[in-house]
Amino acid sequence: MAHFLAHTAFVISHKSESIETLLGVLWYLPTNSPTIVVTNCPEQHTRDILYGIQTRLTSHKNIYVVHQKDEQVARFFQEHGVAHILGDDGLVRNGKGEGMYIGTLCASLLRYSQWVVFYDADNLVPCALLEYTLAMGRLFLAARSPNLSYLQRETVPLHNIRICWASKPSLQSGKLEENLLGRCTRVISPIFQGILEEWFGIGNHPVISSNAGEQGMAIQTAEALRFSSGFSVETFQLLDFLFKAAQFDTYSGEMLLQQYQSQSPHFHTKREDGHIKDMIAVSLGGFFAFQGHLPPRVEEQVLRLRDELSLDVTYPLVYPALQSLDLVGDEEFLQRYRLFDDTDNRDAWDSLLETIS
Repeated sequence: MAHFLAHTAFVISHKSESIETLLGVLWYLPTNSPTIVVTNCPEQHTRDILYGIQTRLTSHKNIYVVHQKDEQVARFFQEHGVAHILGDDGLVRNGKGEGMYIGTLCASLLRYSQWVVFYDADNLVPCALLEYTLAMGRLFLAARSPNLSYLQRETVPLHNIRICWASKPSLQSGKLEENLLGRCTRVISPIFQGILEEWFGIGNHPVISSNAGEQGMAIQTAEALRFSSGFSVETFQLLDFLFKAAQFDTYSGEMLLQQYQSQSPHFHTKREDGHIKDMIAVSLGGFFAFQGHLPPRVEEQVLRLRDELSLDVTYPLVYPALQSLDLVGDEEFLQRYRLFDDTDNRDAWDSLLETIS
């Protein structure tokens, strides 16, 4: 397990969550694991985040903080042929998928990561992350060949672990109600059954993690999958994972999709019904990106849901797999975002704060 924690990059997606909520999430992550916070908070709040982490998480020595609207990040993507990730302002577009793309890029540039784990910053009871982390560690390590030493990087080429919550409790009329599946997952996950049956002949393993915000991948998987814009990313990447496993001989017999049923209830920020409807729409848009490849009955099911729910469904933007980019020699790009934790670097830390004040 020590090897897993030392070689796993944790990517935290942050937007508007309070500094207290973010610090709570970070506190429950391994202190020596590389942790990459990708934030799209109002820029005036960035200083508070940096200062809060630096002064209140003194035991965490390996944290990077990247703002989604950072001009250097935009320039990096422009120079590497991913200009369509930029908006009209020349900066990276708003969206969770874009933030995860940045975080995965950073994990890849570490060069020693063997796994990458994605957590959202809106976990209101973050002690659940301890269970998620330990479970993924055991599952990832169990998938390695017993003949490999821990110093070898070989893992299952396509390996994705998605967390399924024991329940998502919510307050209704002053009472705590437990819901096994999220409102978006209830609509999207059943669509995958037809894909599993047609592509793999699997009819008895339901997918209940189509919109899993908490998940982990072998680094080779994270680098091989494409990303998509906004909230479509979790559904889109599951589709891309299955599509690669079904279509390419190089992955034959070497894909492993696991769903871990958490024993901890999951509390997160409650979203309005309109937001959930938008999430369903963008998730269905991920299926449209594979139109012509999906089984006919699955395409019919997607179109039927679109019409029944009166959704405005559009194709997501799709970003290339990181393995297709030339990232040789770009390792230093990441180091500018590392928080300093020793007195020798205090001047550089103070300079960083001044640049965002």
